[in-house]
Amino acid sequence: MDGISRWLEKHMLPIANKIGSQRHLSAVKNGFIATMPIALVGALSVMFNQVFLQSWSLVGELLNRMSFYANIIQPFWERTLIPIFGQLWWATIAMAVLFSTFTIAYNFAKEQDEDGLAAGVVAISAYLTLVPQATEAGGWGTISWTFFNSSAVFAGLITALVSAELFCFVKRKGWVIKMPAEVPPAVSKAFSAVIPAAFVLFIFTAISIIWLNVIEMPLPEWINHMLQQPLVRLGQSPLTLIFLMIIQQILWFFGIHGMMVIEPALTLMYGPTLAENTELVMQGLEPIHVITRNFLDVYAMHGGSGATLGLIVAIFFFSKRAQYRMLAKMAVPPGVFQINEPVIYGLPIVLNPMMAIPFIFIPAINILIAWFFTAVIPFAGLIEVGVPWTTPPIISAFLATNGSITATILAAATFALSVILYAPFVIAANKEDTGETSEA
Repeated sequence: MDGISRWLEKHMLPIANKIGSQRHLSAVKNGFIATMPIALVGALSVMFNQVFLQSWSLVGELLNRMSFYANIIQPFWERTLIPIFGQLWWATIAMAVLFSTFTIAYNFAKEQDEDGLAAGVVAISAYLTLVPQATEAGGWGTISWTFFNSSAVFAGLITALVSAELFCFVKRKGWVIKMPAEVPPAVSKAFSAVIPAAFVLFIFTAISIIWLNVIEMPLPEWINHMLQQPLVRLGQSPLTLIFLMIIQQILWFFGIHGMMVIEPALTLMYGPTLAENTELVMQGLEPIHVITRNFLDVYAMHGGSGATLGLIVAIFFFSKRAQYRMLAKMAVPPGVFQINEPVIYGLPIVLNPMMAIPFIFIPAINILIAWFFTAVIPFAGLIEVGVPWTTPPIISAFLATNGSITATILAAATFALSVILYAPFVIAANKEDTGETSEA
């Protein structure tokens, strides 16, 4: 084990550090994190509609068996909250590409010590230059929603990075309008962005026209076909997710925040699948993707990375070590809400050979089992909506699948399996000579 640790520390850690500090990946990660508030608002809107308010929802179907509810309450929901939540979805998740394009460009420029606000606004304008006018459908100014939904995630991301890179390049070259010192700073800053903005928008507009005339396809649509769809298909293999998860867990073992390192890959591969499932549900259709961005939180990482809530429960049942039991008592409240740094750094799991094997491989086993009982054997309902990652385990499965009882059972089963798999290692840790007093 020591030899493996030394090899990983020598060869893996430098790569992980470079990936974590790479400016484009950092901008993507921070950009998507910045959109979390509106994403959660949209997801909760869908969840309330699909689980509680619609007449055919899990709760709504039960309540509508009562005539008073069906005749008085349900019509009230259909006139008030259901339209409100539907419009909230439209203004948040349905238009997510606009927000992520801005936030990614903003974060990229800020990291280069440039004008992030101007770079974000220019990025949105640059993206709109790639969106063709559907003149045959409804006259000038009519554009298709498909350029702003899940199918355009990659197009918006690439636009944000390229436009921000060009914007910062022009600024660094000093190709800006310089105003006299007596001009207010806000006005001077705005004028300094004029030439960089014009440079970026001219290039994007020219590319858009060339693409439409030569390739005969809008660039966002081409990016979807050539890049996004192949990556999404690759991501639907459980082996892809397991590979990413093992890398994440190994990084955690060495004290590096593994989720932060692989977050860009997870967002790129599984963000579009979650958004598309939600869009289908909102249109009255069935979700189609098994693995989504929150598949990990729902089935594989009960209590956080490594499914450490299972470890906490196993400690309560099997540990005789006072240190472990005391830490477990303190770690329960945050662990229930998917926060497990107290366990990772307090037990610790970092550089702890005894816990390395279950910590690294239990999430992978959970992924494989959850995938099998959703994709191969259609036991559990598919994930339809994003829920906050801090939602307690098992409850998150119920909410994310819009009330699927079978998905809730599957999440409970993977949680129980985590406890069982951690148990032998907790028992083995009882035999370690640490000099501490054991509890009876």
